[in-house]
Amino acid sequence: MEELQKYKAVFDQFDTSGDNKISQSELKAAMAQLGHHPTDDVLEMAMEELDQDKSGFLNFPEFMEFCQMQPPPDEDPCAKYRQAFEALDTDGSGYIGVDELRVIFESTGAKVSERMLQRIAVKLGGDDGRINFEEFVTLMQSQA
Repeated sequence: MEELQKYKAVFDQFDTSGDNKISQSELKAAMAQLGHHPTDDVLEMAMEELDQDKSGFLNFPEFMEFCQMQPPPDEDPCAKYRQAFEALDTDGSGYIGVDELRVIFESTGAKVSERMLQRIAVKLGGDDGRINFEEFVTLMQSQA
């Protein structure tokens, strides 16, 4: 019941005219508010499939049907980064250091000199040569 109220509150927030219906653009904004980010193509297909009266709008029951089709939103958007970081931080120090970088490179078959490992560590982790979680997230997001 609590979840239904949450969805109704979001629906009502974007139903600015109070006529119990929302447009495709309002649907996109409402879904973002709920932590979902469907593509424009998905939204267009949803409008075509769920808009029973072909009005170009979704009423609340149609909106709820679309919401039920969505995968659960990421509760913690950094959870995947955290999991990867912890897998690479084999000593549990809270940092990825030169020794861990060496293991990472060796596991890929790459031959990297100690001097190069030091340079990579400083480049990625700053002067101390240790990559903390925030630096790791920044690095991963820059690669996306």
